Amino acid sequence: MTARPSVQDDFLQALVKDKTTVNVFLVNGIRLSGQLAGFDPFVVLLESGSTVQLIFKHAISTVVPVNGMGPTRAPTDAPVSPDKPNQQRTRVR
Repeated sequence: MTARPSVQDDFLQALVKDKTTVNVFLVNGIRLSGQLAGFDPFVVLLESGSTVQLIFKHAISTVVPVNGMGPTRAPTDAPVSPDKPNQQRTRVR
């Protein structure tokens, strides 16, 4: 069985690699800011100044790059938008 690429892992890896500053919103409404230092299947590490926080993924609601831009994508990547259907998807009946 071939492993499928994970959108979550790709997104987080790009944020770590680019050292992008992010806002992490928790499910209780708290906002944390910093740079992602790393992640695994259960947690993310968020650096802010000299502080490193371990945040459990189940407590995270949203991760937003501060500059409003997501990680860079190759120009051939199809846009992902809830407004526009992805033309590359097909329905299996």
